[in-house]
Amino acid sequence: MRSGRSPSSTPDGSPPPSTGDRPRRRWTLSRPLVALGLALLLPAGALCVSTATAAAAPVSVTGGTSLPGRSATATGPVGVTFGLSDGTRNGGPYNGYGNTIFNLPMYLGGADRTKFWDNYVEELVSAGVDFVAPVLRGYTPGTAVPNGGGDPRLLAELVQAINRRGVADQLKIAAFDDTPASMTDRKNLAVHNRGGYDPPFDLADTTGTGEGGYQYIWDNNLRAFFTAVPDNLRFKIDGRPVVYEWSLSNTFFVNQGNGNAAKMLQYVRDRAKAEFGADPFFNLDQTWMQLDPTVSTVAGGMNAWFNMPNGGRSLVTFNGRSYGVAVPGFRMVRDTTNMVIEPNHGQTFANNLNATVNAGAAATLVEGFTDWEENAAVWRMAAGTYAERLVDYPNQMLNVLRRYSRNPFPADLRVEAETADSHQDSTPGNLWSEYRAGDLDVQTSLDAGGGWNVGSVTDGEWLQWQEVPLQNTVTLKARVATPNPDTRFRFVVDGIAGPTITTPNTGDWQTYQTVDAGTFSLPAGKYHTVRLEFLGGSLNVNYWQAVTTTPATPTATATPKPTATATPTATPKPTATATATATATATATPTPTASASRTGQIVGYEGKCIDIAGAKTANGTAVQLYDCNGTAAQKWTVASDGTIRGLGKCMDLTSAGTANGTQVQLYDCNGTTAQKWQAGANNRLVNPKSGRCLDATGPSSANGTRLQIWDCAGSANQQWILPSA
Repeated sequence: MRSGRSPSSTPDGSPPPSTGDRPRRRWTLSRPLVALGLALLLPAGALCVSTATAAAAPVSVTGGTSLPGRSATATGPVGVTFGLSDGTRNGGPYNGYGNTIFNLPMYLGGADRTKFWDNYVEELVSAGVDFVAPVLRGYTPGTAVPNGGGDPRLLAELVQAINRRGVADQLKIAAFDDTPASMTDRKNLAVHNRGGYDPPFDLADTTGTGEGGYQYIWDNNLRAFFTAVPDNLRFKIDGRPVVYEWSLSNTFFVNQGNGNAAKMLQYVRDRAKAEFGADPFFNLDQTWMQLDPTVSTVAGGMNAWFNMPNGGRSLVTFNGRSYGVAVPGFRMVRDTTNMVIEPNHGQTFANNLNATVNAGAAATLVEGFTDWEENAAVWRMAAGTYAERLVDYPNQMLNVLRRYSRNPFPADLRVEAETADSHQDSTPGNLWSEYRAGDLDVQTSLDAGGGWNVGSVTDGEWLQWQEVPLQNTVTLKARVATPNPDTRFRFVVDGIAGPTITTPNTGDWQTYQTVDAGTFSLPAGKYHTVRLEFLGGSLNVNYWQAVTTTPATPTATATPKPTATATPTATPKPTATATATATATATATPTPTASASRTGQIVGYEGKCIDIAGAKTANGTAVQLYDCNGTAAQKWTVASDGTIRGLGKCMDLTSAGTANGTQVQLYDCNGTTAQKWQAGANNRLVNPKSGRCLDATGPSSANGTRLQIWDCAGSANQQWILPSA
């Protein structure tokens, strides 16, 4: 892959570095996959494929690999910890205090922190996580930013990156207070001019006149979190921003009992309410409860972090809900300790997520002692930095995490070109030394949204990804730029080639267009190998997309259960989703729509149908998901006036509510805005008054799952196939 914008220019227009003659053709490919029944990694060199012509009919792909992942009954969100250390943000060194990370990130790092955050946010979104929990260790007032690893003021950069990448609706931020570091270590640094944990922090000292002081947990730490992270980006449970608190053990603290720990948390809670209007949801390490049982009055959740040596996970139940912690696998070696949990080709990670996410955790935090700041180190791995006994290919750990996310098969999947697991390149090295090492030319992109692109690729080169979640009918698209005519490429999925696409002359190496590259029909719930092949001419590629145009086909049953026998389930136990109270609907001015009337089933999440609970017609009857069965309770008329009608009544928002979590019910048709719906992009059903989308609570596809409205996110539980006209 030769130069980028043009064969003789760099991102700033200056000549590229001299690379000498490059006659050789190189390729890089991961070792064969050997565990988890992983997807077949196609051999390098010439790829044997069956060829499809550019036709309207979808290209049929019947293969794929089934892999373990989130169960249909799991509803809890998943997040990861992140270490705010200089080493992490600047690309190394990745060791300290004698420990060593088992893998190094693909991203090269460096002094440009904006680029670091852009890539890290993109990785989190690619992994499908709901939140990130940066490790906070406080700071010394009056110091420059950053004041050591864990400075909470650095969160402003993460917030900027989330907004810059346009993913504020997908990725939230929780606080992870490294309590011994933020309180004991910082107190000793301030009082004794040295850090460390001796003497310990005295929780009986509330003012800081001795060996304690609440300023260390609030003024110098959590206040900075609430200042840097706006309300719309805070990860919440029960509508409250989540704060994880680490160990309160006797190694680091004294006088934890007699209500002292609870008093400190109550102080933080009072300050957060007074200054930010926020009521923290404290998820505490269980040492807090053991040493001061009165914390139960202020705690929201409880956890046990990871347990050694049983594989690195825990699940703790508190107030009727379970909270999980899982490690992805790590290798930390010290003179005095031996903490080794092998990643084992992703199997360790999958096992730990199965034992937490699939065991019903209300929230699961992925954490790991991979450096001195408990960074989960779930990132793309640099080629050559992983051993055969650890992982198999660069994106593997992100892919495992995505399988257990709340959206394992995104309806609109975006894959960055520079992240390829393997590739074939005409020239050795990376001409711009951007993003990653190896034989792949990557440069800073000038496309909207920034990021990177792979430099002008040529005939015979390719990029390949493993374990890509594709199902049903999918249209593949590529974001490309070229000043050349007659540039050609195609996608190959599991050895089945799509149509050859001729790219239009976009006018410049950095003037991008999104080009449709064929539609594929694939089995539900399978993972695939995707190769992007370049067949002639030269172009830049920024990313590619897989847009699902149909949901999973409903599973047929020999004897359908009539809806009248269904018993609606109770509202699922709360996660980050609020629950509304049902009351009568108010009257308002109708808002007509221009859609034509059509009648039939409305098919949604995981092939389930929108159903009237018990086939009842009373006002307030729940509107829910249920197995599609063809009964009258699932026969809906999408009317030209914007209403959706069933059993002679209308689909209605309880109390004419517009907030997230407002439940959907059956009610007398009355022409109000609470009964108006519009078909939106990506198969959404939008209530125009609220601007929110019809949503399956949880998300869950269990029979009886209530429908509600929620911020439109494009997720699978907000996609609905309406009856044909």
